[in-house]
Amino acid sequence: MSQKGLTSRFGIQQCLHWTIAGIMIPVLMLIFQSRGLSLMDIGIVMAVWIGSTALFEIPLGGVADTYGRRKTYLTSLLINILGCIVLYFADGLPLILLAAILLGTSRAVYSGTLDAWFYDSFQHQPGHQSFHSASATINVFVTLGLAVGSLIGGWLPDFTARSFPPSSTFSAQSIYDLNIALVVIASIVLMLITRVLIHEEGQPAPSPANQLQTDAMQASWEAVKTAFRHAVLNRLMQTTLVFGMILSGIENYWQPYLGQLINGTDYGVTFFGILSALYFLMSAGSSILSVRLLRQLKGSHKILMFSTRVAAGIAFIALANTTQPISFALCYLLFFFLFTAGNNSERVLLHEHTETRVRSTMLSISSFMVTCGGVLASLFFGLISENYGISVSWTIGGLLLVASSVLFLFMPKKLEVEVA
Repeated sequence: MSQKGLTSRFGIQQCLHWTIAGIMIPVLMLIFQSRGLSLMDIGIVMAVWIGSTALFEIPLGGVADTYGRRKTYLTSLLINILGCIVLYFADGLPLILLAAILLGTSRAVYSGTLDAWFYDSFQHQPGHQSFHSASATINVFVTLGLAVGSLIGGWLPDFTARSFPPSSTFSAQSIYDLNIALVVIASIVLMLITRVLIHEEGQPAPSPANQLQTDAMQASWEAVKTAFRHAVLNRLMQTTLVFGMILSGIENYWQPYLGQLINGTDYGVTFFGILSALYFLMSAGSSILSVRLLRQLKGSHKILMFSTRVAAGIAFIALANTTQPISFALCYLLFFFLFTAGNNSERVLLHEHTETRVRSTMLSISSFMVTCGGVLASLFFGLISENYGISVSWTIGGLLLVASSVLFLFMPKKLEVEVA
């Protein structure tokens, strides 16, 4: 199999994975609100969700490195299915918190599995494609999947409301229940498809439980030491923490914010799905553009990440001050176009400076920093949003994003990767 063939195979799998994930994106916070949760309650739920991910992120990355990445990924789908089932029947904060724990754990199990598999497999396939351009291609598959999933997720509640009104025999607990049910069914199908598309060569034989635990802990500890001592990886981890804060801040509150703007207008839930889909298409566009932009910047990943993150911070502040649905949509899309433009460069630097034997663990550490930032943001921005408004919390987030971007400039130039 060639590098392009492997990229296409992995891209299809990732497109399906993120299509399923996208079904919940336009309505997740609306599901919480339909269950009677306040903005502060939502902040607590997301802190528990992300905290569950953070708790298991690093040790489970070690398990993937020592036991098998595809097996670990398939396990994550099972946990995700269980979490969705709990969420479907949840009617209050306690069960929603249980669902958040399961869904957060599923994210931790998934993290650093197939991405690490793809990088190692890519290096052993014939071809002359750079990993940066391959990552851009994969990101297009991912964002297209998210866009399709978001369109479906935004359309389903309106379809449910029209087809199954409260007086109907088949009426659901809320108009969002069909989204949850579809994710469960699609995840089961994805498990079967993944077994066909993803083949893990040279997978280690299962170790005794005590040896497996020792190997995983050793791999985790070595990766942690490297992550915070390495001149490049250390800066990536610091900026990734802020990335997680900003991402959580906007993911948690864009739906309530936009909900206030469209209140009393003709816009329906479908508008949320359309906006989510356009965001992912913008992200795909920025991924493609980043390859050309990197060449224009003479292969300087750090300058690309610095300039786009600063611009994204400014766009975030503008978003915080929008008062109309259309202006919100424009600033929202511009923000994510800039915010995600440096993701491929960050991924290249992370892979290039990580040893194969701890690759899944290092990716899990990076994801751990994102989730830690998410926990901080869920609590901090939740408190600010409840007392002073979402606009204030987003303005603070924009200033923080601009300030943290300076850290990219402190990366040593001699360790940067050649232009893709």
